[in-house]
Amino acid sequence: MISQAPRQPSSFLRAENRVSTKEQYTTATIRIDECDVGLGVFANRDIRRGETILAFGGPVIDFAETKRRGPWECMPLQIGPNQYFDTRPPGVFVNHSCNPNAGIQDDHNLVALRDIRRGEEIRFDYSTTMEEQSFTMRCLCGEPGCRRVIADFSSLPAAVQQRYLSQGVVMGFIPAKLGIEA
Repeated sequence: MISQAPRQPSSFLRAENRVSTKEQYTTATIRIDECDVGLGVFANRDIRRGETILAFGGPVIDFAETKRRGPWECMPLQIGPNQYFDTRPPGVFVNHSCNPNAGIQDDHNLVALRDIRRGEEIRFDYSTTMEEQSFTMRCLCGEPGCRRVIADFSSLPAAVQQRYLSQGVVMGFIPAKLGIEA
């Protein structure tokens, strides 16, 4: 069953909180702004392929705590078999894409997978961070070839898995858990 959880916490933010959030997390590199699914992270300048955009972080919580979140269950970022970052802004506002322009390296650094132009929304494939056999959600990325469902890394087509592995944008615990080479 596909979860109906919101894609981003921005769907819970009132208008006045959106303005404050957008201003608070703007840097020379990124800004938080409105997008097709609520709020998203956008390039405030041209970003070169391989450049680190931001670092994910937050308190480390376990799987049971993610389940207690109810509709917020999708917000933590899986970093181990039973470990998750309770993701904080601005990282929590990075949306999913089945054709991403960014990915997570070293389990916390969001890096550009290609050159990203100023004003472009920055998105990564959530499936590169998931392997728990528990959570799925409907995909709204709208990209050609959209998978329509965001699920665990093991659910991705083999060619997509290999591409992400070769780019180094799969959480470190996933290849070990699946018994595949990174």
